[in-house]
Amino acid sequence: MTGKKSTAEAQADLLHLVKTEGVFAAYEASLAICRDKQAPAPARATASATLFRVAGYFNRENNGAPDKEPHEMTPEELAREIAKMSRRQDSDPEGGVFG
Repeated sequence: MTGKKSTAEAQADLLHLVKTEGVFAAYEASLAICRDKQAPAPARATASATLFRVAGYFNRENNGAPDKEPHEMTPEELAREIAKMSRRQDSDPEGGVFG
């Protein structure tokens, strides 16, 4: 056998590098762009959205949003969601999003 890797082995090695070293490099690059006050606004927005997406913040199950839209809810479900929002508002010492 010659020591050369098969295409499948080379692809597997490359995929391993992307999933290990590459993901860290991509994270560091995105974070650097977010922190760079001189970076163009679209670049900073894209980098920050990428970080939020990877972290799962854009997933419905991770953002605290109800499983249903209000128009799909029963009166009881609406009442529960309103009560949850009221409790969250009452427990915020800053007085909400706009403080």
